[in-house]
Amino acid sequence: MTSLVGRDLDTICAVSTPPGTGGISVIRVSGDKSLALARQISKFLPEEVQSHKIYFGLIKDPVNSEVLDEVLVAYFQNGKSFTGEEVVEISCHGSPVVVDAILAVLIRLGARMADKGEFTYRAFMNNKLDLVQAESVLSLIESQSKKAAKLAQRHLQGALSVQLNHIESELLWMSAHMEASIDFSTEGLQIVEVKELSARMSTISAELKSLISSYKMGRLIKDGIWSTLVGRANVGKSSLFNLLVESDRAIVTNIPGTTRDLVTAETRHEGNKFVLTDTAGLRKETIDQIEIIGMNRSKKAMSEADINLFVFDITQGLTVEDLEILGDLDPKETIILGNKSDLKSLSKEDIFKVAQIRTSKFFQKLTSFDDFLNRQVRILSALDIKSRSAVLDMILGQIVGNNSSDEVLISHARHFEGLNLALTHLERAEKNLQNKMGAEFIAMDLKESVLKIQQILGKAFDDQIMDRVFKEFCLGK
Repeated sequence: MTSLVGRDLDTICAVSTPPGTGGISVIRVSGDKSLALARQISKFLPEEVQSHKIYFGLIKDPVNSEVLDEVLVAYFQNGKSFTGEEVVEISCHGSPVVVDAILAVLIRLGARMADKGEFTYRAFMNNKLDLVQAESVLSLIESQSKKAAKLAQRHLQGALSVQLNHIESELLWMSAHMEASIDFSTEGLQIVEVKELSARMSTISAELKSLISSYKMGRLIKDGIWSTLVGRANVGKSSLFNLLVESDRAIVTNIPGTTRDLVTAETRHEGNKFVLTDTAGLRKETIDQIEIIGMNRSKKAMSEADINLFVFDITQGLTVEDLEILGDLDPKETIILGNKSDLKSLSKEDIFKVAQIRTSKFFQKLTSFDDFLNRQVRILSALDIKSRSAVLDMILGQIVGNNSSDEVLISHARHFEGLNLALTHLERAEKNLQNKMGAEFIAMDLKESVLKIQQILGKAFDDQIMDRVFKEFCLGK
């Protein structure tokens, strides 16, 4: 990616709507020459153009007066636009030919094509957004569920930034007092009580730990809950998979080993995104090399899933092979689904009352067998449409639990890394304070902790940080 730093004086342009044919396309122009450029191609604009007002007319090539399109032009004055600069937005017909013609004229007149994310970058540089909010713009654009969009909106509105600014303020207070302690150490003056400093450190440590622990939930909301259907061959995994994703994605037959490779699809339920993977049935007796490769991929998918849906056939009960597969799974990340209830009606208690089942490797890991049975076991039929919501609700209950939708969560790896580093330095400062180390050692770690928070917010940054944040943006945003 081309570095955006040092290119702020150019007037830039790009189409901000998705590429391809559509009803309309919006071309955004930002920079101190935006209105002057717009006047050259939009002679219908009045002498006194008002900010946030839309004007209708024909755009013409100033060289030969060729009509390029019938458009709407909106003007946003300096300081009152998304980028904080003078901005013009041209709404034209959504033909790539028309869009390219208008962009070509704007570039010929002195604008340049914007780099990826450059409009948002300028909003950041002009203090319209901090770096957390800038990242949330992309998260909002790419959100694929209601909850992901809501989380991005909360970050864009500053919920996370407010908390990070509070943490920064507290760390700065501690750092300033420790620096002052160094300056006045020769005079024997104590600038801040150790008890008060320790209490503040503990409070901020707790806040940092809370944010760090929210990363898993934030990532699941942003990227979706990854669930893998696992079990023996021919227990109905593919039928259940098709029901959950509401599509005939996986081939269903009576022949064991039909599914040879991973089949992945997305679905949505209750405002959440789910990414589901159907896997090759696990069995020992096959010598088919392709099926063996598929089973190895199944085991890898099991280890990477947020939660595994273990499927067994209730007409056969839990077999030795079932128990061996279960033995490799973590009960905290497993839901057990007894399939084919349309063929046989059994209660959960009847299925799991056998002593050898309760004493198997998987169930020995449980702290409470009855609790697991009530919360994480479901008897169902892949032929019953009600099974879909039942299973997805179980996944939500297992993953989301009692998390509040209004809780501040982090969802970006960059924030997770930065907060962990900030906490590491703060905990080191706490330890040095308890061990009565010199103020200069405590101050050094506090300054590093402050720096990590400032880097998350974008108050301290370099080209590498900017590159990491904005390289994922699309043109026009």
